[in-house]
Amino acid sequence: MDKSIDAFRPKKFDNETLIIHDFLIPLKQVGCIHLTDEIIDYWQSLEKYDFPLINLSSMCLAIETARFQTEQTEVPIPYAVHIIKLIDMIKYCESMVGGKERINYLKQQLSSLVSNAVRYPEKQADYAVQILKAIVSSNDEFQIGYILHRLDPSLIFNTASGPDFKLCNIGIKVEAKSKLNRTYLGDFNPQPIGLNKEICLRLLARDAVKAGALSTAFNHQGTDIAIVSLSHSEFGDIFASHVYKNNLWSDNQENYEFGSAFKDAVKLVNQGKKGVILYSEVITGYYQYTIGAIASEKETVEQLGSELEKKEKDTHIDSKAPNYYYRIVEEARTMDYNKRMKMGTM
Repeated sequence: MDKSIDAFRPKKFDNETLIIHDFLIPLKQVGCIHLTDEIIDYWQSLEKYDFPLINLSSMCLAIETARFQTEQTEVPIPYAVHIIKLIDMIKYCESMVGGKERINYLKQQLSSLVSNAVRYPEKQADYAVQILKAIVSSNDEFQIGYILHRLDPSLIFNTASGPDFKLCNIGIKVEAKSKLNRTYLGDFNPQPIGLNKEICLRLLARDAVKAGALSTAFNHQGTDIAIVSLSHSEFGDIFASHVYKNNLWSDNQENYEFGSAFKDAVKLVNQGKKGVILYSEVITGYYQYTIGAIASEKETVEQLGSELEKKEKDTHIDSKAPNYYYRIVEEARTMDYNKRMKMGTM
């Protein structure tokens, strides 16, 4: 076995932990559903199927190394984790209707990007970013497929044009969207943020609208429900932190369960409206993995997101300033306060 290539493959640490790029990956804590041996075995079968996993793994490590050299900062979660999570999810989705076709399409997409990166070394950095985005967005899509299939086994992958999924029993089309525009990696400012569900909705709506996720899902794909991953967006981490605190310590817990958000979105569609689910993964590395989600009507998300984005521009909030995120949170809090005062609910 080529040891240089083997360095980019995962290795077993114990039944629920593997090692890749010298990082220990606690599978359950990052959202995986399979054990170590199952993931490693499936990795090997995908390699035999010419899935370019070694290339993907080496490129992820190269991106991390380059980033550390230029910025002197390490990524919060190793990029290779996204490959492990992707393998974990497609192993489940392979048995779903349309799953094998979607996996084959992903293989062709990634193989093409890898081939181009090799063929045009002067553009390798650009292709590496495209590859990372394809890995992360595909992982989000397959994870949504897994979650929805557990909630409604009639879910199938849509192999024709249009949204990613279809719920055959109720005839609802679902599009999964993922946006990678995170710039906030945390700081040491002790200033409390103090969020609630309404403020979180405004912040996540701002991210979704700013990234153009809704217009693509509804105007171009014609979906009924758009499920937007904001785990990699600007306010995704802050929302995840709020969900973590809410689930752990709140006396009056707000409901951020994905299953509840999905039911709310389906109810909106049954009322003749369009539904949106905005969600983020809650990964701590030591506490139970979960997902925080909020559902709302398409028009509401667009309105709230556009209002906050406009306020951000009108007040000339400097995106490079240390208090950038707190300024936007305060604007969202003020908007929520004014709405409550107007409605007389304070």
